[in-house]
Amino acid sequence: MSAIPIMRDNPHGLHQRYRVEKVNGEATDPMATYFVLRLDGFGRDGQHIAACRAAARAYADYVTSGECPHLATVGVQLRTLVDNLERMTP
Repeated sequence: MSAIPIMRDNPHGLHQRYRVEKVNGEATDPMATYFVLRLDGFGRDGQHIAACRAAARAYADYVTSGECPHLATVGVQLRTLVDNLERMTP
């Protein structure tokens, strides 16, 4: 069950677009709600990609602020990834 509606119920707004699964084969929490961000620059909507990158940077800022020391390395690496992808995009 997801808090995000299916496409039929909200075709022009927030709706389920992806299925998320763990690479290692573990089951995901069926009650979890995920929101997928596109970070590369190859999509059709540059504003969408810019918004996704801003969201990823906000996450990186938060986890490197001292609030989440166990995620600080993830935050540093995520910021580097976004910066590198941005440099590669015309």
